[in-house]
Amino acid sequence: MSFKIRKAKIDDLKAFVEVYKSAYQKMQEYAYTKEKDIKHYFKWLLKRDANGFFVAEVEEKPVGFIACDAYWHNFFDESMGEIHEIVVEKGYTGKGIGKKLIEVAEEYLKGRGYKKIGLWVGEKNHEAKKFYEKLGYKEGEKFGKWIRMIKSIE
Repeated sequence: MSFKIRKAKIDDLKAFVEVYKSAYQKMQEYAYTKEKDIKHYFKWLLKRDANGFFVAEVEEKPVGFIACDAYWHNFFDESMGEIHEIVVEKGYTGKGIGKKLIEVAEEYLKGRGYKKIGLWVGEKNHEAKKFYEKLGYKEGEKFGKWIRMIKSIE
């Protein structure tokens, strides 16, 4: 399956809501569930770092998003970039889209001088944890229902 990656834009709001809902279907405890909250979240991600927000398209249809942040202040490690969100629509998982989105995010953050990347994942989201581990992320501290995962990109 061929797909392309491009920067997200405000016009992607509706598609983001649909992909987000699809991706979190069975993991609502880790997600926003009200459409207005998902829209607000999208706008927050875009405002945080518009250049680090990417969308994957199949035949011009958005099927995945990743939002990373080169401006996030990390109290634990200043040399760490942040991935706030990655979602791939059900039916498009397992096709390399999530992996490519992660690679694009890592390149983006590495290009801004970061040596590590961090993200949070729900403790019961075993599928996502396995996915991140396969890509070189290591489990770190736990905070409530969230687990910190970190990858060195030096």
